Amino acid sequence: MAAIKVKLVRGLAGCPEKHRAIVAGLGLKKRDSTKVLPDTAQTMGMIDKVSYLVAWERVDLPAPVGRKARKARA
Repeated sequence: MAAIKVKLVRGLAGCPEKHRAIVAGLGLKKRDSTKVLPDTAQTMGMIDKVSYLVAWERVDLPAPVGRKARKARA
């Protein structure tokens, strides 16, 4: 599975509260912050909702491991 690199390119001032929650759900906090996320339909749906705030690209990195998978391994 591939991964997606998401970058917050615009500030959150003046955007709706729902869009701020989506950006927080993507793990982005400040402008120019980046995050590598798994390439899933859920992630792409979140990116589509806030496409005017973020830039994204597919990268050849392994998909990040979720919290539940990390806990199960430990």
